Amino acid sequence: MKIIALKLPINLNENTYEEMFNLLPKQRQVSIHKLQKKNDKYRSLFGELLAKWFISDILKEPFQNIHFILDKNEKPNLVGGRIHFNITHSGDWVVVGIHNDPIGVDIEEIKNFNIHEITKSTFSSKEFRYLIKSPKAKQIEVFFKMWTLKESWLKCIGSGFLVSPNTFSILNRSNQYSLEIPTEEFLKLKTLGVKIGNTSNYLFKLYHLSPGYPLSICINNGNENHFEFPDNIDIIELNSLINELKPL
Repeated sequence: MKIIALKLPINLNENTYEEMFNLLPKQRQVSIHKLQKKNDKYRSLFGELLAKWFISDILKEPFQNIHFILDKNEKPNLVGGRIHFNITHSGDWVVVGIHNDPIGVDIEEIKNFNIHEITKSTFSSKEFRYLIKSPKAKQIEVFFKMWTLKESWLKCIGSGFLVSPNTFSILNRSNQYSLEIPTEEFLKLKTLGVKIGNTSNYLFKLYHLSPGYPLSICINNGNENHFEFPDNIDIIELNSLINELKPL
């Protein structure tokens, strides 16, 4: 497994933006162009560029030969399927995770809001009890940590909106996270065509990329007897990535 992160700029030279933008296929250019906010454009643009550059470097193939295709649930996959990847972005950060088996990655910027308005539709009853038992001053932070863990699993299985987040739990037992799904929900996922392995196959890791940014990784470890998450996340500077991409 490899994980790489990029911190986004507040502003970007317009010529540099256009140069980077033109590296994407026309279809992606159209979808990014439709975004209203500058930061959303940055996140989408550099999320895809970082993933393609990272994959091309790992596979030792030209950047131009790296192509993505969306599955039926809008999850991007590498054409040829040699490795799995996932992209996430929030606030100032874009993160890409790459693994031999299915992977889900989620980062969230912690923001103050009334978490109790949406918690019951977001968390299972077990997760909700865990949240409200945590110190009041820490509940927003705990909320976002829990949410990134749940979202990382949903992205790992590529379910899109087929799975309601309050129908499963990711539980913290002595800093080891485990997935729990009621039998009826598990069977329902199977009938919906969601590719889901044994719950014990899913492994989780919670990182803190920078203050206020919890980052969670989930993998399906069904094909390996032993696996360890990397201790650290590689960070690439924006100028370094641009310099790698400019000659293309």
